[in-house]
Amino acid sequence: LSAHNDINKALEWIPYDKFHNIKRIAKGEFGKIYIANWIDGRIDKWDFENQNWKRDNHNMFVNLKSLNTPNNLTLEFINKIKIDHEFYGITRDPKKKNYMMVLNNICEECNKICNSIYFQRNFENWTSDNGDIDKFIQDTQLSAHNDVNKALEWIPDDKFHNIKHIAKDEFGETYIANWIDGNLSYRSYWDHANQNWKRDNRNMFVNLKSLNTPETFTLEFINNIKIDHEFYGITWDPKKKNYMMVLNNICEECHKICNSIYFQRNFKNWTSDNDDIDKFIQNTQLSAHNDVKNALEWIPYDKFHNINHIAKDEVGEIYITNWIDGNMHYWNYVNQNWKRKNHNMFVNLKSLNTTENLTLEFINKNRS
Repeated sequence: LSAHNDINKALEWIPYDKFHNIKRIAKGEFGKIYIANWIDGRIDKWDFENQNWKRDNHNMFVNLKSLNTPNNLTLEFINKIKIDHEFYGITRDPKKKNYMMVLNNICEECNKICNSIYFQRNFENWTSDNGDIDKFIQDTQLSAHNDVNKALEWIPDDKFHNIKHIAKDEFGETYIANWIDGNLSYRSYWDHANQNWKRDNRNMFVNLKSLNTPETFTLEFINNIKIDHEFYGITWDPKKKNYMMVLNNICEECHKICNSIYFQRNFKNWTSDNDDIDKFIQNTQLSAHNDVKNALEWIPYDKFHNINHIAKDEVGEIYITNWIDGNMHYWNYVNQNWKRKNHNMFVNLKSLNTTENLTLEFINKNRS
């Protein structure tokens, strides 16, 4: 009756069946707090044609705060609540028989809609099928008020492709993969139009590290991982039936992106059609952390021209030729490829009778 010219001053009685997706999220000083969707949404203005209130924000998120006793509902109490909240009305839980305030869905710590609220609203849309892991991820998201980098995500396994095994360590197997959506970074923000996170680094390279037991996920463990890694989230390997951490793709030896990582990311783009040769070349590349000269390459035959036979030795035939691209010099960040020098350089091609000759001892002998 006092909301003469300002509809925001009015409270409503809102039947409980006007809410759905009701989830408990916290316990405050006044009682338990729930998040829910309000089907009708709040009052906007009077619709003279339909003789009813025009509403906006249908299916909007609201907080339901239970009251221990209705006696709390005094004008002084209401005014106190309105300092930090938009107060829409009152409802009643038919099961617990208690009255509840219907408030705008804001963070109780920030008194505004922050990152934790956007994460919270999405809780019902994902699960790891492990209650402890769900809670752990949710706790990191609820603490990411102003820094989205603090939050972990549950990332479905179908969000990764080009998954390749690269190593094994004390935690389990390690794989390299492309993450289709990309991570939440300091440049990420909530896209209100699409009601989702704006992401960057789509199709980025990541490491997937398997865990033997989900019990490993403790705050201490996470903090240890974060010393050397960016930790994006957790996923599930449907074949091996184990959980995996999603980490930035860095060298485990250097703790940074070094030459071996650039080589590793390109493994899927070439093959000699001989597994032993592929593995041998890859091993030299994985050990070329700071010196690209230590790495061998698979070089397609059409990268050579003017091929002429010049001799024969104990290993096989020897040819002289021009190598069109030339040898590797350093990684070009702009073009995401190796910068090369000595284009069209002269090289010798020596045939091999058997691949058994390809040993580290043999390579070192030819390099001397």
